[in-house]
Amino acid sequence: MFMMRRNNSEMTEHNYSYWQKDEYENQMSEEFIKSFAKSGATIYHLGFYKGFGFKAEKEYMEKVVKAAAIAHKYGLKVATYIQWSTLCYETFFSEVPEAKTDLWYQVDVYGKPLLPYGDRAPFRYTPCFSNDAYMDYLKEKIIRFAVETVKTDFIHFDNFVLSPILSADHNPATIAAFRKYLTDKYIPSRRIERFGFDDMSNVLPPQWTTPPKMPIISDPIIQEWIDFRCWTLETRLKECAGFARNLNKEVVIEVNCGGLIGNDRAWETGTNHSSLMQYTNVIWAEDKSYPRWENGVAIGKFRSFKLGRTTNNFILTYVKEPQDFAEDLALNRSIGYLGEGIPKDMGKKYLDFWLNNKNLYTGMQGAEKVAVLRSYPSMAYNTYETQVAANMAEQALQQHQIPFDIIFDQQAEKLKKYDVLVLADQESLTDEMISSIKQYVKNGGGLVVTDKTGTYDGWHRLRKEKMLEGMIAEEKQAAADNNKSSEKEKAHEALSFNYGKGRVVYLAELEKSKDTGLRSGYAGAEWMMPKNAGEFTAAVYWAAGKKLPLEVIAPEWVGVSHDTNARGDTDVVHLFNYNHKKNVAGILIEYNGLIKKAWSVSPDENGRSVIPLVERGGMTELRISNLDVYKVIVLEKK
Repeated sequence: MFMMRRNNSEMTEHNYSYWQKDEYENQMSEEFIKSFAKSGATIYHLGFYKGFGFKAEKEYMEKVVKAAAIAHKYGLKVATYIQWSTLCYETFFSEVPEAKTDLWYQVDVYGKPLLPYGDRAPFRYTPCFSNDAYMDYLKEKIIRFAVETVKTDFIHFDNFVLSPILSADHNPATIAAFRKYLTDKYIPSRRIERFGFDDMSNVLPPQWTTPPKMPIISDPIIQEWIDFRCWTLETRLKECAGFARNLNKEVVIEVNCGGLIGNDRAWETGTNHSSLMQYTNVIWAEDKSYPRWENGVAIGKFRSFKLGRTTNNFILTYVKEPQDFAEDLALNRSIGYLGEGIPKDMGKKYLDFWLNNKNLYTGMQGAEKVAVLRSYPSMAYNTYETQVAANMAEQALQQHQIPFDIIFDQQAEKLKKYDVLVLADQESLTDEMISSIKQYVKNGGGLVVTDKTGTYDGWHRLRKEKMLEGMIAEEKQAAADNNKSSEKEKAHEALSFNYGKGRVVYLAELEKSKDTGLRSGYAGAEWMMPKNAGEFTAAVYWAAGKKLPLEVIAPEWVGVSHDTNARGDTDVVHLFNYNHKKNVAGILIEYNGLIKKAWSVSPDENGRSVIPLVERGGMTELRISNLDVYKVIVLEKK
C-alpha cells in the first residue's frame, strides 16, 4: 500500500513497480523463509505497519502473522516494522474520525499539518506524541497485535525522530505538555532563576517562520524546547517499550533514530541518544559515512558503533563493501545487517566468518582506557563548534590507533574505568559534572582539555571562574599548603599540571583543517583531522601518566578495536582497513603485558596464523605481516 501510494517521489529508486508485489509474496513464502534460515541468518525482518491505520493495513498484517509462524517454525526470530513518525491521514481519518477533529497530528504556528517528508510525501502527517489518545491507539491497536498475534520477537520503530526544529509543533496538546514539563521540572524559585519569572501559562514553542541561524542557543525557552522534545521521545519510547515488554518480557526494541553523524541531533530532531538508548537493544544508523579513505581522513561509522558499545546496544546500518562488514564486526561485535534477500557472495562470506568465530565476539568487554565526553548541554546548545571539536578529537584518536570510548553525562560515575578523559570544547558543564571530573583527576585520572571547556554552566551561563581556572587555583593552594612549588610545565606547547594524583593538559584549540573537511552523510557535519593531531595525541599519552594497554604503529587508515573476555585471560584486537586501494604490511603492536600465545584469523585468509612474540621488559611486541581488509588478533595471556 505504501509503495503504491508513494510511487513517483524524488527518491526515484523507490518508485513502485509491479514486480514488487510478487517479491513481497515470495519473501513471505515458506520456500524463501526456509532458505533464509538455512543461510545462517538469525532474524527475519518483516514490514508490518506503515501508518495507514489498523483497518487499512489489516489484510497485510494477517499475511505477516502467517509468515512469522513459518519463520518461527524454522528457528528464526521475527522482527516487525512499525512506522513511528507517519500518520497517513487519507485512510487513518476514515477509521478514526476523532484523529482529525482532535488533532492527533502536529501542526505549525498557523495550524497547518507538519509533514515529516515535506512536499514530496504530502499524504504523511507527523503524529502528535503529546496526544495521549494517539499513543493509546499505537499501543493497543498496533503494538499489542504485533506482540500477541504476530508473536514478534523484535520491534523496529522507524523514523524515530521529531519534525525538524524549524517546524515547531503548535498542537494545543503539545503546548499544554510543554508548559507542564516546565512547571514539573522546576520549583517556582528555580523558574525565576531560569527565566526571570515563574508563570509558565503563556509560554509557547518557538514561532519562527524563517530558518534561524543559531550557532549558540542561549535563549532559555529555546533550550528548554530542545530538552522537552528529547524528553518527549524518551518518555514515549519508555512507555511503548514497557507496554511491549509487559506482553513479552524478552521482546527486543529497536529504533531508527540515526547514530552520531556529526551534527546537533538534539537541536535538529529531538534525539538524545544516551537517554533514548536506556530503553532499546538496537538502533539503526542510516547515514552515508561508508568506510573509506578520502583526502587524509578515515570516513566511517565508528562513532555510532562506539555509541552502541557505551549504551549496551547493537547498531544496524547499511553495508555495501567488505570495509562495511569489517568495521561492523570490529566495533559492533556482530555481523549486523546482511541486506535484503538471502545472504550470498560477500554477505555470506562475512556471515560464515562471524558464525565460525562467535566466541571472539560474544561475552566480550571493551578494553578502552581513553574516553571522549559528549556532555549534553555542550552538544545540544551549540550547533557547530562543539560538534566539530568532538568530531576532530575522535578522528585523531581513531586515526592514531588509540582505542577509545564515547561517553555521556550518564557515565560520570564510571570515569574511574579510564586512564584519560578528553573534553574537546565541552563548554557547558553542570556543577555536578565538574565535581565528578575533578574527583576523577584527584584520584589519578588524566585529563585533556581544549578550547572553552568548562566556561559555561549547564544553562550556558558564563561562569565566574572557568573549570580549568578553578583547578589551577586549587592546585596552587594545595602546593602552598604543603610548602611546595606549583608544578606546571609547558608540555606539547600546552599548559600542563598535576592535580591531586592525576595530570591535566590544556590545548588552546584543536585546529581545523578546512581544506580536508569532508561532509558526513547529512548536512552540517564535517569529518576532519585537526592540524595539531600529533600534539593532541601526545597530550593524551602524557596525561595517562603510564603506558596504555595497547599501542599500534600503522598507517592512519588502519582502525583498531580492543576487547577482553569476561575471565580476563584473553584479549582480542581487531584491525580493519579503511583504504580499499592499499594492503598494509608491517603493523607493530605493543601490548602492555605478557602473552603466552598469539594467533590471527581473517575472512581474507584460510585458517589460523600463529604470530611470533617478542618480550621486552613486561611488554610484548607483535608484528602483523599483512592486512587486507579485516583481521582479528587473539592474545592468550600468561
